[in-house]
Formats: sequence, structure tokens, C-alpha cells
Amino acid sequence: MVCQMAETAQAAPEKRQKRYVGVKETLIYGIANGGQCMSYTFLSSYLTYFFVNVFNIEPGAVATMIFVLGIWDTINDPLMGSFIDKTRTRYGKLRPYLFLVPIPLAVATVMLFSGPMFFVGEPSNSIKKIVYMYISYLIWEMLYTIGDVPFWGLSASNSPNPLDRSRSIGSARFISSILGGIPGLVIAPVIDIVQSGTTSITLPQAFAVLGLVVSVVGMGLFSLSGICCKERILQPMDDPQLLDGFKSLIHNKPLLIIVLANVLGCLGGIWNTFQNYLYIDVLGSASLGIILGIPGAVTGFLSYAVVPFLKKRMDNKQVLIFSTVFRAILNAVCFFIGLGFLHNTAVLSLIIVVRGTIYALFNAVDMIIPTEMIGDTVDYMEWKSGKRNEGMSFSVLTFVGKFTGSMSKSFGTAALTLIGYQTAVNGQIVVQTMDTQRGIWAFFTILTAIFSLIGIIPYIFYKLDGKTMKKVRADLDERREQLTEEVTEMAAAGQNDGQEAERNG
Repeated sequence: MVCQMAETAQAAPEKRQKRYVGVKETLIYGIANGGQCMSYTFLSSYLTYFFVNVFNIEPGAVATMIFVLGIWDTINDPLMGSFIDKTRTRYGKLRPYLFLVPIPLAVATVMLFSGPMFFVGEPSNSIKKIVYMYISYLIWEMLYTIGDVPFWGLSASNSPNPLDRSRSIGSARFISSILGGIPGLVIAPVIDIVQSGTTSITLPQAFAVLGLVVSVVGMGLFSLSGICCKERILQPMDDPQLLDGFKSLIHNKPLLIIVLANVLGCLGGIWNTFQNYLYIDVLGSASLGIILGIPGAVTGFLSYAVVPFLKKRMDNKQVLIFSTVFRAILNAVCFFIGLGFLHNTAVLSLIIVVRGTIYALFNAVDMIIPTEMIGDTVDYMEWKSGKRNEGMSFSVLTFVGKFTGSMSKSFGTAALTLIGYQTAVNGQIVVQTMDTQRGIWAFFTILTAIFSLIGIIPYIFYKLDGKTMKKVRADLDERREQLTEEVTEMAAAGQNDGQEAERNG
């Protein structure tokens, strides 16, 4: 089989530990993801708050929009993955998309956060506002997918060495945890200042300006992934059909188990929706979230040293299950302890700090392990079928991330009405009842624990353990070495034929 790629790399068994991705490229890959996450984290962290409290759209309409577009992602992401797997260029099949998407995505982010500026004075049930919300968020989601799927696919195609992949993923997740959190550090105190009435700046203006800044800076950094990073895994020259990607997904049992696990546990991230309301409506200060989050942020950085420690003792599946169960127990304990101290800011703050610090010990597990498991399924399918489907496989990674986020935000936004949450009236802050505050605390802790435990059930049937993957990679090394030799022999034969033709001519 003749193969071509922008960059090729031999992967003989004796060279399995060779480093193909240097420190510079690993660092740039991380910085690019950090730039991408500046807009993504800002949007995902404040999505409900922005549409409900800044754009002033009714929670029910926002919840419906998030749910509907979350369903659309079940089609959009795999479709994008299939298009990527069909792509054949001299730059590779992933990098062309990373060249093209940063500028349009920056524009889409600016337009989304500028929405409230265009509809000043419109009521919360305004059809114009709701339509704008749907269109701006849909465009943003589609463009984000076009960039995100090939970006993470690059982590599986930049090297045949799994250690290179782990370093790339670790760099991306670590740096994004720093750069991605910057917008949140800025907007939280701005919310407090605006609500205190000590400035003439409005929340719509603040979100519009910050949306512009994160778009320009973030997408500028994200563009480095297409410019500076490379693809090194050989790809077949044959042109797969559009449906081939979907067929590969159906036959990739380990990948389907990952999808099912994430779908079942999609509400495990619901605490993210309620943390802003916890700080603003229970503790009374958005900025307090920054202060209380400092110990957890430090622990989160240290958590990248925890992953190698855990992986020496467990395979990826075991690490994921262990971290989920441990944090579920932690959330349950915090719920019962904190339930009696919702009126005591000092004690509740201490509980939140302890929870956040311990919880963050496993941040790197969430950031690295699922991505590595997706990469394992790519290798597994190449081993099983002879074809690599980075596009389709990593579309699942982006799909499950957006789907779980959409479902938790949709359900969480709808739950605001269920717990009796009252939105601001004419810009005046509403003090929530104790029952509502208890509801916020429950969703932040105990309900998160219950929802997350449901998601680990399918992993009982996940069979790609450490021993299996060791055999898969060893077999792939031998195949790639043989394939490289065949390509070299064919190229040499072609060159000899050409020289002979010249002599005869």
C-alpha cells in the first residue's frame, strides 16, 4: 500500500522510544490549546450566567437552546470527523483546518458576546434576542468543532511514540489550565464592581470587551498549532467514502463504550453551572470564587505529577474509575457537612476550599486520561482494520465534551426554576431564599456525585488494558516498519525506471 503524509516517520520496534516531537513543538502545542481555551473556558464557565443574567433571556429559553444544540452536536461532530478523515493534502489531513479556522472563530466569539449590546431594552422573552442567541451560538459551536477535532487528532498523529503523545496532551492541558482561566479572573471582580454600582460600565459592555480581547489573543495563539506542529503518522492514499468514518465508529467497540460512559455521566459536571450562583447568591461575591479557588489552582498544577504516579499502579480505565469514585465520596461528605452552614460564610468557605483543593488533585486525570484513551482506540482500529480514523475518533472527544457540557448546562439552567431561583429585576439583585440556596449547594455537591457515578458503569466492559495496548503498539511498530520499507523500495524502483528511460531516450 502506497502512503503519503506531509511528514513521515519510521517506527521500528527498536526505535519505539525515539522522541519525534521536540520540546519546542510540545510547548507550542500547549500554548495553542491555551489560546483556544481562553474563549472556550470563558464561554463554557459563564454560558448560563451570560445568557440569563447579562443577555437577560428567560432560563427556560436558554435551557432549551443549549439542549437543542447539544443534540445537533451528535451529528455535527462526527460529520466533521468524517470530512477530516477524507482530507488528503501535502500539509496532512488535520493541519489545513487549523490554518483556516482561527479568524472566523474569533469573529464568531466577538459577535456572540456582543449580543446584549444590539438589543438594549428588549424584554427577556424577545424573539429577536432568542433567535440571535441560537444563531450566534450555533455558528460558534460549528467553527469551534472545525478547529477542535483536528487539534486533538494531532495529538495521535504527531508521533508513533505514546510518550510523545502523553507529553503533548499534558502540555496542552497544563498550559490551557493557566491561560484558559485568565478571562474568569478578570470578569469575576468586574461583576462585583458593576453590581456594587460604583462604575458606569454595564455587564453587557464588560462581556463584549472581554470577548473581543480573548478572541484576538486566544485565536492568535491557537493559529500556532497549524503553523508549527506536524503530522508524522503514515496515512493511506486511498480516498475513503464519507460513510466510512461512521462505519469505523460503529465497529470501534472501545470508543462506543467511552461514548456511552460520557452520555450516562453527562450530568456529572453540573457543579460547573452552579458554582457561579454559589459564589454570587450564597456567599455574596463573585470575586470570592477567585480567592477560594487559589489552593485548588495550585493543587491542580501539581496534579500533573499525580497522573504518572497513578499510571504506574493502574491502567487508564482504573485511574478514571478511581478518581470518579473518590471525588463522588468527597462531594457527598461536603454536602452533609455544609448543609448546616449555608448562613455561615466563613465555615462554608472553608468547606469549599477543602473540597476544591482535594478535588483538584485529579484535575490532570480528567485532562489527560480520556484523551489518551481516545488515542488508544485510534491505534486499536488501525491494528484491527489497517485504517486510522483520527478525525472520527477525536470528533467523539469533542462531541462528548460538548455534549456533557451542554446537557449539564441545559439541565442546570432549567433546574434554576425548579429550585425557585429569581433573576434580577431592572438590574436589581434578588436575594435568594434559603431553599433556593440549599438547592444550589445540593447541585454543587451531592447531585454531582450521584450523576458522575452513573457514568463509570460502561467501563466495566472496556477491554483496552495496559497489556492489550502493549501488544497493539508492538504489532503496529512492525507493520509501519514494513510499510516504510515497501514505500522506499517502490520509490527506488521508480527512480531506476526513470533513469533507464532517460538513457533509452
